[in-house]
Amino acid sequence: MAKPEMEFCDSLPMGQWRKVEGAGEGISEKILSWDPDTGNLTRLVKFSAGASVPNTQVHDFCEEVFVLEGYMLDTAKKITAAPGYYACRPEGMVHGPYEVPVSCLCYEVRYQDPAKPLNPDCSLYRMKP
Repeated sequence: MAKPEMEFCDSLPMGQWRKVEGAGEGISEKILSWDPDTGNLTRLVKFSAGASVPNTQVHDFCEEVFVLEGYMLDTAKKITAAPGYYACRPEGMVHGPYEVPVSCLCYEVRYQDPAKPLNPDCSLYRMKP
């Protein structure tokens, strides 16, 4: 199976916003597409004003993030990620922590490294869209 074939459509009725499992208060997601065979997914992530990711993050998958609205502060690197900012994080890249003084909306793609064999233990498989 692969991600579903989908033409341009209104994403508002697609799924519901839900709290991101394991994240702090004020961080929610809307899954746009998900491949159960790889765990690869595309989602929107919404951070409420005052939300934070207080610790550094390291994933066992690749992650690409594009800021659509608002901004977040990378407190370690002293970077303000505003609309139009983009990050590409290979598996194992350390990033964060973050503070969100005003709300922030991000478009995010998560996927297993295509240069490596599929990892059946990858945390992406634990997502439940």
